[in-house]
Amino acid sequence: MSKVVKMIGGLSMVAGLALAGTAAANAVDRGDEKLECNYYEICFAEHHDGAGGQRHFYGSSSNHANEGNMSSGVPFYHNASSIKNRDSVSNVCVTESGDWTNDSWQFPARSTSWSNFAGDLNDENAKHVRANC
Repeated sequence: MSKVVKMIGGLSMVAGLALAGTAAANAVDRGDEKLECNYYEICFAEHHDGAGGQRHFYGSSSNHANEGNMSSGVPFYHNASSIKNRDSVSNVCVTESGDWTNDSWQFPARSTSWSNFAGDLNDENAKHVRANC
């Protein structure tokens, strides 16, 4: 096999892996498919202060389901520790599950910084809606 054929085969494989990685990252972001938490998005992070994997939702999107994974591959359901609500219109109500009361917390719209979840809500995010609690 010539060096040229081997090189083309290797480049094709690298390009394929790069495209697969992009598709995987885009599959978890239901916002604008960019890594940054941008205006109009509701963003959740795996760890405090926005660290770790993230999951984004467009504020006006009808799909705010908790299925799927964060960008790190960790399941989104019950694994978020912080939120940044960049939605331009609505507050976001996040409800926890895991104890008897299933409390809810409200996060204001147009946030420019990450809000860390309190003890009960941390890693217990069961659902979120664009509404007041």
